[in-house]
Amino acid sequence: MTRVPLPDASEIVADAPHLFEDLELDDLHAARAMGNAPHALAGLFEYMDGLYTSLPVELRELAILTTARVQNSRYEWHQHVDVAHDAGVSAATIQAIGAERWDDLSGSTAAVCDFVRAQCADDMTDNHVAAVTEHHSTEETVALSMLVGHYTGVAQVVESMALPLEDGEVVGWVPDDAAL
Repeated sequence: MTRVPLPDASEIVADAPHLFEDLELDDLHAARAMGNAPHALAGLFEYMDGLYTSLPVELRELAILTTARVQNSRYEWHQHVDVAHDAGVSAATIQAIGAERWDDLSGSTAAVCDFVRAQCADDMTDNHVAAVTEHHSTEETVALSMLVGHYTGVAQVVESMALPLEDGEVVGWVPDDAAL
């Protein structure tokens, strides 16, 4: 049972139409719950747009999945598994992240996942940053860190507000190939 109401998108837009003129709100429970604070939600969407346009989609989704796994956020994992796969994250990589088989990863993927894990554990080192910047620009590295911070916060809001999945069942930490 959620701890806050889940207003319809039409109610959110009606409360602050000028904030959502160019935005189509999905029927996601997280967006609906945050819609109880429409000005904050509008700012959050603007911030997300900046992050999303600063990162290649595959990098973004790899980081979101890793953040979801490290934060044990079934909600975010479920929302992003298909998106990540469609963006080019391989089934083997998704399965390794889900099973926390970090040693199965290599190259840029391993560097990004190690970076995310270090940030989530408040254990970032120069080596983590250097490993990512071997494969990505400084702008992308900073945006990556900001994205991890954002999705850590989203995972905490989802948990704090006890938001259920929209369709009930989580895809699972280690989805089989047929589920992707």
